Amino acid sequence: MNSFLAVHPYLRCDDVSLMRPALALAGMLLLLAALLWRRLHWRQSRVAASTTAADLHQQLPRRRATEPAKSADTAPPPQPEALDTPPFDLARLDAMFGYDRRLQGEILALFVAETRDRLAGIAHALRCERPAPARVLAQEIVDSSYAMGLLPLQALARQAVHAGFSNDIGALRRLHADLLMALDVLSQAVTALQTGAAQVHDCSGIGSRP
Repeated sequence: MNSFLAVHPYLRCDDVSLMRPALALAGMLLLLAALLWRRLHWRQSRVAASTTAADLHQQLPRRRATEPAKSADTAPPPQPEALDTPPFDLARLDAMFGYDRRLQGEILALFVAETRDRLAGIAHALRCERPAPARVLAQEIVDSSYAMGLLPLQALARQAVHAGFSNDIGALRRLHADLLMALDVLSQAVTALQTGAAQVHDCSGIGSRP
C-alpha cells in the first residue's frame, strides 16, 4: 500500500474520499494475485495427477504379470494321491496262515482288538505322565506288528519306544494319536478283507449247490 502511494503521490492527502479508490484498487490487485496463484496451483496439481495416472497405467501390466507368479508361489502344494495298497503284506500272511482270507481276516481282527487295548493303556499312562508303562506297551506293539508284517504300525510304535526312553511326554502323545489313526486304517482294511472273503465264499457255495 505504501509503495502504491509512493508511485502515485497525488493520492497522498488527508481526504478520505481519495483513499477509498486506492484501497479498492489495492484489494483488486490482491484478489487478482490470489486468483493467479490458485490457477497456477491447480495446473500443478492437475499435471501431478496426470503423471500419477500414467504411472499407474504403466504399472498395471507389470502387476498383472507378477500376480500369476505370486499366486503360483503361494499356492498350496499338491496333496499326495491316496494309495489303494493295504497296510499289510498279503504274501506274508499267505506264508504264515495259508491262502484262507477269512482266517487271515479273523487273525488281523484279533490283532486290531489287542492293539487297541494296548493303546488305551498307553493313553492312561500318558494321562498319569508315566512314560515307562507307555514304553512297555509300545514295545509290545512293535513285537506283535513285526510278527504280523505290519511295517507302518511297527515304525510308529518303535518311535514311541524311543520317546518313552527319553521321557518325552509330548512326543508320546503325538505318536499315540498317529498310532490310533494307523490302527483305524488297518481296521478298515481288515473289514474290507473280511467282506471280500465272505463274498468269495458265498459265490463258491452257490456254484457247489446241486
